[in-house]
Amino acid sequence: MAIRGGAADALPPDLDTAEQLLIVNDFPHGFDDRAVTRLRYLADEGPAVGVHLMMVADREDAAEYGPLLDPLWRALLRLTPVPDDHLADPWVGHAWTYDPPVLPAGSQILRQVLERVAAARHTGGR
Repeated sequence: MAIRGGAADALPPDLDTAEQLLIVNDFPHGFDDRAVTRLRYLADEGPAVGVHLMMVADREDAAEYGPLLDPLWRALLRLTPVPDDHLADPWVGHAWTYDPPVLPAGSQILRQVLERVAAARHTGGR
């Protein structure tokens, strides 16, 4: 709220304001109503201050929360691990067919990309 309100100087000096990615695996298992509410707030407000959310979830497993999560589901880009299934894109309201990328046999592309990502993280992105 401080950054969004233009009062970033009011934050503690040791606060890391770098872009962050929070990965929530196996949602909603282990979440109570209070944690779900906080997660919804983070999904709504986090990107504005560099905190992004990736959820590994099955909407059917979260049905017990009822309409509480409907705004969250509508706001997220939903990807599927199933080939020929559909993606739900909340920004344009269009369904896309998912065709997972496949690396050629013997390709070193993935190794090279991961090495570059690790090097960038080690040097602070420079």
